[in-house]
Amino acid sequence: AIAIDDSKIQRKLMEKFFTNAGIPKDQQTILGDGRDEIVGFEDFAVKFIESHLNKDYIFMVVDENLDVENDGPSKHEAISGSLCVENIRRRLSPDAERRVLALVRSANDSTSDVSIYNKRAHGFLPKAPIRREKINETLAPLWMKRFPLSEFGSSGVFDTRDDASSVASDDIACSPRDIKTKLGDIDTLFEKNVHVDNWRKIHDVMHELKGDLLTLHSNASMISILGMINLMMQASNSPDSTLEKWKALRDRIMSLIESLQRGSSQRKIVLQSSLTRRIIRRSSVTRSFTKESSSFMNSFASTSPNNSNDFQTSEVMEETLK
Repeated sequence: AIAIDDSKIQRKLMEKFFTNAGIPKDQQTILGDGRDEIVGFEDFAVKFIESHLNKDYIFMVVDENLDVENDGPSKHEAISGSLCVENIRRRLSPDAERRVLALVRSANDSTSDVSIYNKRAHGFLPKAPIRREKINETLAPLWMKRFPLSEFGSSGVFDTRDDASSVASDDIACSPRDIKTKLGDIDTLFEKNVHVDNWRKIHDVMHELKGDLLTLHSNASMISILGMINLMMQASNSPDSTLEKWKALRDRIMSLIESLQRGSSQRKIVLQSSLTRRIIRRSSVTRSFTKESSSFMNSFASTSPNNSNDFQTSEVMEETLK
């Protein structure tokens, strides 16, 4: 499996995604950490896939918006992940290309966007929390459509065994701690006046934040927060206006994060309290059983023809029950 994403949080989630899909870690390649990995992705992918020809099926997940920093006049460049997939498919030999399932992953999921992804790649994965047990259910139809039994036989069958449940049992979702760290990183950019000198950087970071928030487990509505992010991404904002909007957005997200963390703490307290009550009840039953067993064995020993030996047996059994 190959994945690429310019977000550290999303790369971590992709590792969990692949692991829960049953792909061993030594067969996962996750890229996107820096300009070289993003710019060189097409060349890497083509060489990797061709080197596994007639040996493996390749599952590839590519982030749609890959942002890189340049040294030249244009400090920032946005690379389309779906265009990368299209270029990779064109460069591959027919035999190699037919053994690849390439999906585009994006926070932009409008009908027109998804239509473009499906044209350039083999399908689309939204950036959203996904439960572990739903991963294979999501991937199986895409896999079987790409590798039908009529063409590939049993070699292309999608394995739905849940072998990875003991390795990574939690859901594929961003944590409040991840988001809090992200907010701190963005605050640092504003402190360095990046919003004055390099507005494109702020735009790209807001887009990345949007994708991370969409993978956050939350029962609260994200509509207003996503709307605030979209407003921040408008080029017409002045530096002062951008800073003020960021402060309002940051405070709103922090309020959501703190609410989620309080809810998590309360759930832990309830679970601990429930566990404590169960332990106490079980302990009470055990003590009662031990007393009754001891009384019975003593009574049994007193009526036995061989009192001393049976009484010793009683003591052993009583000690065992404690």
